[in-house]
Amino acid sequence: MNTFATELDPELLAEIINVSAKLPPLPSVVRYFDDFSNETRSIRWDEGDVVLHLDGARIRLELWKLGPAEPIMRQIMTDWLSRHDPHTVAINAERTIKFAEDQDIEALLDLVISPPHEARTVWTLKILPKVTASQSWALRAMLHSLCRLNIGHWSSAAASIVRGLKSPKVDKYRVVRAGDCFLPLDQQAMIVNYINDMCAALATDPDAIENAGLRDVCMLVMSYQYAFRPGQIARIELADVRLFSTGAVHVAVFLIKQKDNIKRIRVTRRIKREWGALFNELVRRRDSGVMPPEEGVPPRLLFGLKPQGVSRAIMELTANLTGEAWTPTDLRHTAAQRLADGGISHIGLTEFLGQTSDRIANVYFDTSPAQAQRINEALAISPIYSNLAKIAKTRTIDKAMLLGLPADQQIGAVPHGILIAGIGGCGLGQSLCFKNPVLSCYTCSKFMPLGEPDIHQEVLESLRPVVTEFAAASRYNQQSPAYGQLKTTLDAVRRVVEELKADRMAEDQT
Repeated sequence: MNTFATELDPELLAEIINVSAKLPPLPSVVRYFDDFSNETRSIRWDEGDVVLHLDGARIRLELWKLGPAEPIMRQIMTDWLSRHDPHTVAINAERTIKFAEDQDIEALLDLVISPPHEARTVWTLKILPKVTASQSWALRAMLHSLCRLNIGHWSSAAASIVRGLKSPKVDKYRVVRAGDCFLPLDQQAMIVNYINDMCAALATDPDAIENAGLRDVCMLVMSYQYAFRPGQIARIELADVRLFSTGAVHVAVFLIKQKDNIKRIRVTRRIKREWGALFNELVRRRDSGVMPPEEGVPPRLLFGLKPQGVSRAIMELTANLTGEAWTPTDLRHTAAQRLADGGISHIGLTEFLGQTSDRIANVYFDTSPAQAQRINEALAISPIYSNLAKIAKTRTIDKAMLLGLPADQQIGAVPHGILIAGIGGCGLGQSLCFKNPVLSCYTCSKFMPLGEPDIHQEVLESLRPVVTEFAAASRYNQQSPAYGQLKTTLDAVRRVVEELKADRMAEDQT
């Protein structure tokens, strides 16, 4: 029930007013740094509404909804802004207000005025049954601030009591453990193929690529290859991109999801050499002024979008490519799992994700299959992510159609000494394809597989011994490019076989 429509307990109201009356005077102006706009902003407490400018947006904090606790919350926010990133301040303030508005403002006020030894009871009986996990973290942050500011009965000696307050149990990495956030291998291949195709188109006719398409594919690279968050991608500046005459491209990025400003550090990442041309062209267009940023975005920023715009653009692009709208967070989880499956160390994965604790990396290693399973997965006996098994959506052709295609569009090759032909057609033509025939066909959007599952099953059985040879020769080095390509190819072949068999069963039942 919303308690703003009810009368507060008179005794409780008197106590909270008494605590508020003893507060020290607030500074007339509180300043914080808006790193998106790269300027120092101010909050004037005498202007009523509290507005934070973050990520190119105005966040209005309705502190009045805290009733008589509003003066105390202003003290707490002043303390938070001196210690924490303003994004953390906004999140904690919004969650505290949300609890008071939707749940129980009297319980919140009671928590503020209670002596620390009684606060445990208030927390257990009044707060814990109603609070969400994220709201409980905000309320504990509020209590820690009360301890630092010596408000009411709270003092620095009570900080240990606050640390002992329990929160509702929640698995923050449930989607990782369930695997719902991982892109299937065939969809990852679609993304890589699209980036390669854009590079090829850029080399042929740069003017044929629209500004928005060039910008979006570069953002997709930053998200897919290096698992950066939308806020990190949006904050990349033109000055952060270093272009070398060799074709190498280095990009410096801030690790932004840190509560404390002092923990913000910059890391430099090297763009895959084959994809560097995309960033060269993007920087050239931004420098020449033909690609202005969207309204409200500083011109110094490379992509010219707000974080929300980055997320929206990536989701729209992945939806067009794969048929499903994958978020930057999904791409981040997928990149981390890809490295965990590839055998990266705990420290390496922690650094890759920009985390300060390796406990998060453990989640991906727990999800990653054991070594004994990896060989079976590479052989396409079981899916890479068993809970993500999805049948590829491809358009098939029959034998008559295949024989009627020009010779250049009939796929055939001898990979690893194994003759493979008659598996389908190529919408592009093998003479125009710069990829390895057969090994790349099953993950290519131009591939038109023959509608006979037995043919593809034979390809699967023929290539499996090659995977075993590579695994043995490299001592099961999961990061070997050849091993990875074979693993992806066999998984794609298996998906085609499953789809064709499913189609045949459906036809038999009708």
